[in-house]
Amino acid sequence: MDFTSSLVWGRTEAELSLPSLCADAECDHLIIGAGLAGLSAAYHILKKFGACRKVIVVDANHLGSGASGRNSGMIGPGIGKQYHLLVKQYGDVKAREIFAHTLEALNYSTQLIRKEKLDCDLVIGSQFKVSTNAANDRQLRLEGEALIASGFEIRTYDRQALKGIVDSPVYLAGLEYANTATIDPMKLVVSLAKEILAMGGEIYVNTRCAKPQEHTVAANGHTLRFSRALLATNGFTPSLSVLRGRVMPISTSLMLSAPLSPSQRAQLGLQPHHAIIDVRRIFNYFRVTSDHRLLFGGGAPFYSTEGVLRRQFNGTPEAYKTYEGLSTGLKEILPQLASTQIEKVWSGTIGVTLDNFPVINRGQSSVDSMVGCCGHGLALSLAYGASYANWLEEFSCGPKLPWYRSSAPYLAPPALLPLASNSYIKFLRWADSCSGA
Repeated sequence: MDFTSSLVWGRTEAELSLPSLCADAECDHLIIGAGLAGLSAAYHILKKFGACRKVIVVDANHLGSGASGRNSGMIGPGIGKQYHLLVKQYGDVKAREIFAHTLEALNYSTQLIRKEKLDCDLVIGSQFKVSTNAANDRQLRLEGEALIASGFEIRTYDRQALKGIVDSPVYLAGLEYANTATIDPMKLVVSLAKEILAMGGEIYVNTRCAKPQEHTVAANGHTLRFSRALLATNGFTPSLSVLRGRVMPISTSLMLSAPLSPSQRAQLGLQPHHAIIDVRRIFNYFRVTSDHRLLFGGGAPFYSTEGVLRRQFNGTPEAYKTYEGLSTGLKEILPQLASTQIEKVWSGTIGVTLDNFPVINRGQSSVDSMVGCCGHGLALSLAYGASYANWLEEFSCGPKLPWYRSSAPYLAPPALLPLASNSYIKFLRWADSCSGA
């Protein structure tokens, strides 16, 4: 089994031979962060403005080194909290607007991939949210009822019907979100980078920036000058001394099996265009990849300390307990695949806020931000890249949604974030155990 995380997916930036910044530079638009949010923004700026705008993308590590290149590739709707809880907090009209916005982001993302022929193994299908006990089954039913009452096309499944989707002894009911998608996320990262380079954009890796100042930032001992900069740094934003104590770097874990045999695939029952995610506080999710491997993720997240980040960047082995936690979840949810050979185990860092909403901000200064996606970054990142390019042209501030804001609620003093986050994760596990999850 490979516990190293240097090559999670089959594609890397090596084929692009990207340099590091080694001299002062000047540009119209500086994008800090070469994940999907940053690359999408650079791509759409170049598409809209062409050669009349110089665009530079920099990353402290390599392409997709954060969540963008290390996620499950599951693209679906939703943000913040379950839909019926959004209705309770914001009312029917605003909740409907919030959820519809995520559906639009999903649709835009899949259309972009198709239209531009971005190589990423796109598969259109359905995502199923499933319950595991009486308590979260009630919450799932409330969510389904609220979605249907708001006019969204959602199909509900009882236990017997859900057995026809996936054979698991723990699932009680499900909601189907149709026209969702799965991709190879690192392929998409590389495809976007190639398009950016082809349009005249510049990408520099292993280029660490200091905190941006007005129209300037220090990077690798050099000076980068810009008209506007975008922080697309997600869980790494606090390392720039921005939103410290408000965006928390959290690691989530995944593992990938050897190709499943026809017999194993039949036992699982899951079609390649379907993906599963449960609604526990500490949840699991899985799908089957295009080459018939089981991709299984979730379990208890953990704080991304400097040591964890170095391990992820350098490809050094994951802690064995990461595999143990995922393996326990697999045996519980899919016991028929408990002995399946696992070939890779890895983790990746996401950015989490207290209210589970991102921070999307057109700054009063020359620095904008698109961070804290809280695990919903695939569709939102691609769509917000297009929105950002439009904002630059129209000088608008974006729609009136909860995550279009300059900051996020305060979590804890930065020095106490590891303790606060791990205590909160323990509380979530306790809450799940009390509800029978």
